[in-house]
Amino acid sequence: MSSADDRRPRPGRPRHISGPNSSLSPRDQILDASARLFVHQGFAATSTREIAERVGIRQASIYYHFPSGKDEILGELLEKSVRPTVDKVAQIEGMCPPEAPETALYVLMLLDVRTLVSLPHNTGFLAQLPEVTRSPAYEQYDKTRRGLEDAYERLGCQVVRPGVIVPGSAGEWLLNHAETVIFMRRSGATLGRAAEAAIAASGIRMCGAGQDQIDHAGQRAAEVLASL
Repeated sequence: MSSADDRRPRPGRPRHISGPNSSLSPRDQILDASARLFVHQGFAATSTREIAERVGIRQASIYYHFPSGKDEILGELLEKSVRPTVDKVAQIEGMCPPEAPETALYVLMLLDVRTLVSLPHNTGFLAQLPEVTRSPAYEQYDKTRRGLEDAYERLGCQVVRPGVIVPGSAGEWLLNHAETVIFMRRSGATLGRAAEAAIAASGIRMCGAGQDQIDHAGQRAAEVLASL
């Protein structure tokens, strides 16, 4: 016999919600509550009933906003960790001169880091959970993330200097470097603009770029980001 959480309740319109997050739309409140629960107690251990109770709505109302339930919520949270950056790749490459690929790489990494830092409840960590990698929602996230890795690879290969040893592919190496902010947040670190810039600069430095190139890339990055 299936559990009450597995049965699909008849969707109903959500009740009026008031509380600490009442400035958010009902749908965004569901995402926010789910993010907090998934990160702190695990995806598999969280039920739609708990999410509904945290928000202050009927359990059936979850399905009004997310017909496929938890997996659909998870899929949207995962996409929010990569999609904002992926969607800007073409603009970044178009705005940065091809003769200075380190500028485009700096902007990409800085934007990626800022996306991860801005995620509520550090939801970038969800992709590290074994039960999440087994979810159907993970497949689309993995496809999107591979698109981001391809961008890192394309730009990284243009920046890496002769003699610099890259463990594995440049794209994977640089993407993993940007994602260290997930684990920094996990350990309680507070990341401001200076720390974000330092992570981006260190990524360029790992490729063998000199300090003058890094400084120039950083200055130009501010202009590019302001236009995105």
